[in-house]
Amino acid sequence: MVKRRASKDYLAELEREVKGRGVRVAYERLSYAGLMLKSGLCWFRGDYYLFIDRLKSPSERRDLLEAALDELDELDAQNRLDRPGDDPGEQIEPA
Repeated sequence: MVKRRASKDYLAELEREVKGRGVRVAYERLSYAGLMLKSGLCWFRGDYYLFIDRLKSPSERRDLLEAALDELDELDAQNRLDRPGDDPGEQIEPA
């Protein structure tokens, strides 16, 4: 994906594309009482969410939106879009 300037129009276009793929996008403050949560794409109970710290710059928001699209493309190519945590090569150690 070719990086473009983080204009409001381009950010809106990226966000529409991410949402069009079924991802819920949330701009939140991800820092609470000294705890800093990480922005990014996550899978929770069968749905994708993209959390973006609302204090991020436009270029950081662009990078996160583009990275989410790239990750979704990669999961789709691996036929893992509906179960991203399933990695056939992953070995789980017994507890």
